[in-house]
Amino acid sequence: MTWLVERLVELRRHLDHLDEIRPKVVHAEALRRDLSLHNDVLFSLFTICQLVIDVAGELAARRGERFEDYLGAIRALAADPRFPASLVRGLEPLPGFRNVIAHEYVTLDLDRVVEALDRLDPVRRFLEVVRGIEAG
Repeated sequence: MTWLVERLVELRRHLDHLDEIRPKVVHAEALRRDLSLHNDVLFSLFTICQLVIDVAGELAARRGERFEDYLGAIRALAADPRFPASLVRGLEPLPGFRNVIAHEYVTLDLDRVVEALDRLDPVRRFLEVVRGIEAG
């Protein structure tokens, strides 16, 4: 498996996992009460964000493009016509959300985490576009 395919497999795995456990997360209180569920959701969301960033960065590097930060990696997707502007805009919050999970975990707004579970469609679309690119 190539580096990119490995990341796509992992991205699919975490998306599927969140779909599977989503019924347990009826509201933020479920995350407050169940530390295992809390950690499970946060880890998968963090991993999804990082995987999208990493794959976007890889695609930019393959085109010889440079970017300065995680958001730049996402925005670099716009240079490829296979990524519609609406999709890129839908992915732009991921680097910031990743940083919130990584650095503000004590004061993290769990309502925002629950909302994030319902906003994964851009990631699913991203996965499908990249799978098409990799399939050639």
